[in-house]
Amino acid sequence: MTMFERFGGADGIRRFVDELSRRLSDDPELGPLFDGVDDASLRQHREHYFAAVLGGPENYSGRGLRDAHRPLGITEAHFGRFRAVVDASLAAVGADAEATAAMRELLERLQPVIVTPSPPA
Repeated sequence: MTMFERFGGADGIRRFVDELSRRLSDDPELGPLFDGVDDASLRQHREHYFAAVLGGPENYSGRGLRDAHRPLGITEAHFGRFRAVVDASLAAVGADAEATAAMRELLERLQPVIVTPSPPA
C-alpha cells in the first residue's frame, strides 16, 4: 500500500490539504507569508504536490520547491512552526501513525530545500 493510499487517496489528501491550508492561514506567524496568494490555486497546488510525493497518480508540474520558497525567506523557526501545523492537521484528519511518520520524514528531507540559509556570521 502506498502512502497515498494510507492517506485515503485523493479524498484523504484533499481533507488533509484543506485542514492544513486553513490552519496555515489562521496561524499568526505563518499566515502572513500567504498574504496576496490565491488560496484556491495554492490548495490545488498542494494537493497535486502531496499526492505525487506520497505515491499517488498525480504528476506535479509546479515550480521547484527551492525556487518557490526562497523569495519568502523561510527561517528554521518558520519551518518548525510549519511542522507543528502539519502534525496538528494530520491529527485532525485522523492520519494513522505510519502516515504521520512518513509525512514527518518527507518534511525532514525537504527542510534544506525550503529554508533560506542564514548568511555566514
